[in-house]
Amino acid sequence: MLRVLPVALAHLFFFTVLSAQTTIYVVRHADRAPGNEDPPISETGQLRAKALARLLTDAPLGAIFATEAVRTQQTAAHTASAHRLHTETVTAKDIAGLLRRIKAELPPGKSALVVGHRATVPLIVQALGGGAIPPLGSSEVDRMTAVTCWPDGKCAVQVFRYGPE
Repeated sequence: MLRVLPVALAHLFFFTVLSAQTTIYVVRHADRAPGNEDPPISETGQLRAKALARLLTDAPLGAIFATEAVRTQQTAAHTASAHRLHTETVTAKDIAGLLRRIKAELPPGKSALVVGHRATVPLIVQALGGGAIPPLGSSEVDRMTAVTCWPDGKCAVQVFRYGPE
């Protein structure tokens, strides 16, 4: 079972480092190819990953985090390349560890991209202070949730759809 810090504790932990508005973009990995237990993304997934990179072209990204799965790494790759950043690998089930990494590695005033999984995206958004969001559908790979937080602990959530069109 996935565990997440209680929202109040996550807020206290996360906002101790914010000195400026910070936006964390949280997405599920792109469309996966059929196959083994750690499949790569499909051709459509590659197009979706490129669309994500285009969508975040002007975002002031300072860090990119993805789980150890091949599909999350591949989803982040185009955005990382466009921003000349290295994708930091995080353990899928360790939401508290992800928050610690964001706190430690995200420069002030910068944003981050987090690429997760169907089960972890809602937990990540909630832990960041974005509140509860609807679960992702089994084939829902086009939702990006942006959690923007200010140093006073207030957060706003925006949802975007992206993909190859």
